[in-house]
Amino acid sequence: MARKAVAATLASVLLLTALVVADATLMTAQDNLASSAQTAHTEGRELLLEESLTGSTSLQLLAQVQGFLSSSPADCDSIPQYISSISASSSVSGEDEGIAYVANESATGAPTALLQGAPGGDLAIASPFSGFLPGGLNLVAASSVKEVGGGGSVSLERRETHALNLPISPGTASSLCASALGSLAAALSQSSCNATLAQAAFADVMPRLEEEASALGFFLTAGWGLDGPACSATYWVMLVELGVMGVTGGFDWTVLGSGATA
Repeated sequence: MARKAVAATLASVLLLTALVVADATLMTAQDNLASSAQTAHTEGRELLLEESLTGSTSLQLLAQVQGFLSSSPADCDSIPQYISSISASSSVSGEDEGIAYVANESATGAPTALLQGAPGGDLAIASPFSGFLPGGLNLVAASSVKEVGGGGSVSLERRETHALNLPISPGTASSLCASALGSLAAALSQSSCNATLAQAAFADVMPRLEEEASALGFFLTAGWGLDGPACSATYWVMLVELGVMGVTGGFDWTVLGSGATA
């Protein structure tokens, strides 16, 4: 009888131990599953946040560039240098639902060949100002985003280069400048020192220049004057691209040029 009691007790202990181990294994599996689900959830949120941050900093950059364009006229003779001198930078940091983040982005004007090959992520939030725009102002933007979530257990770090644009027309402005200044120089050179003839020549050429500019989306104004006893005529032209669509609303972009007859 004693042996049977001992055997029964031992069996009960073994069964209890097996149940405890099974329960512990199940709890561990449930904890691991919950941890994996939480990690996947955090990773998904980090990806969504990364897209939002990159789009947000891109829009901030474009707003800065728009402010520069609307307040700083270009010179007819140096439009490529004007474009390449453009730069802007943006930075944001903070925390969103337990995810700490830092995002930085900088943009500069760059040659068309570089911009056409610029890779990048999904910048749908910055549409229609993302990507390469033929004939427009194109910028190459370098962005970096770092995010840490899940108490430091899940992190995301990404660096990208992509293209941004604003729809001003630097190539068109350059060709209009050359045409207008050349036409004014030719017209005023033929009138020598006679102010009456010079004014008539100027008035004769202006309607065509204004029409050409208007057809290409620019408003053109110009003027002239005689310069001293040498009978040299000076002339100037102003081209304005009106109502350009920008990230903060419409704006005007101005290009100025001048010259003098020999």
